[in-house]
Amino acid sequence: MPVLARLRPAHLCLQRLLLACLIVMLAPMTEPATPYGDAHASPLDHVAFGIYDPNGGFARDDQPAIEHIFVFWQALDLRDFRRRLDQARARGRIMMVTVEPFTRAPNWRDGGDRLFQEILRGEFRQEISTICGAIGDFDGRVLVRWGHEMENPTGRYPWARRDARGYQAAFRHFVDQCRSFAPEARYVWSPIGERNMGAYYPGSAHVDFVGVSLWGLQSYDEQFHGGVRDFPATFREKYDRAARFGKPVIIAELGISGNRTYRETWMRSLFETLAGSERFRALRAVVYFNDKEPHHWPFGLGSPDWRVTPAQWRAAQASALQRLAAR
Repeated sequence: MPVLARLRPAHLCLQRLLLACLIVMLAPMTEPATPYGDAHASPLDHVAFGIYDPNGGFARDDQPAIEHIFVFWQALDLRDFRRRLDQARARGRIMMVTVEPFTRAPNWRDGGDRLFQEILRGEFRQEISTICGAIGDFDGRVLVRWGHEMENPTGRYPWARRDARGYQAAFRHFVDQCRSFAPEARYVWSPIGERNMGAYYPGSAHVDFVGVSLWGLQSYDEQFHGGVRDFPATFREKYDRAARFGKPVIIAELGISGNRTYRETWMRSLFETLAGSERFRALRAVVYFNDKEPHHWPFGLGSPDWRVTPAQWRAAQASALQRLAAR
């Protein structure tokens, strides 16, 4: 009997969801990516939705197709990492692993000026083999996002430096090494999306997806833009910078924070734009950061609370689709 024929119906359903997500994400950018060619598909089926959800708010929700986690490569809990990979597969989700390449100094941010050279000398070979070996052993689909937001050297990340060539070389080294352990993984190069991001691009051969970070923050909009903005206004410039590399685009971290009206309007504009416009046709996935901001924003903006509930997420989708249907 074929292996698939012995799978439980629930397992078959999870496999189908994973296949649909992969079709969506890897489809050519010259045409909309709709799974199965289903005439009754939702207008939102061409974009996969994912979640970073450390508090488990979406643990039982069947909509996220991608589960996102962060790992410190020099302080990896391997048992927990394997558990979380298995958990994503059990939920029928692709795993996106953001690998944060901190240093081995007591203060993980110290020594950033030597980090790229140490990586290239092979001094982090053990960290790479441990993480990527676990990914390679995993019977599921994984996106690997290494050294994100590198073009914004604020001191928060030791790999975010004014050394674009050093970053490029380190990224290529990581991907080359990781592919030897996890050849089926896909690799995400993920700047914030600033004007200088292109200087850090490591080259097409080492990138499968281009990710950006996107934040809808009411207090920031009012302070720096003279009023609130919606999804297309916030995303337009970052998307154009990301899409020019000819790779599928991911919003690797999305957060929305403000009063109730702002959050509802922003989320509705997200779904309404994705369902009713081809403006962002290279966009393949939106991964929400469902937590309170762990760091303080500058300019007195504090630590925004990005958290949403499944009910709020679905209500915004329903509202957007209703508005489109009424046109």
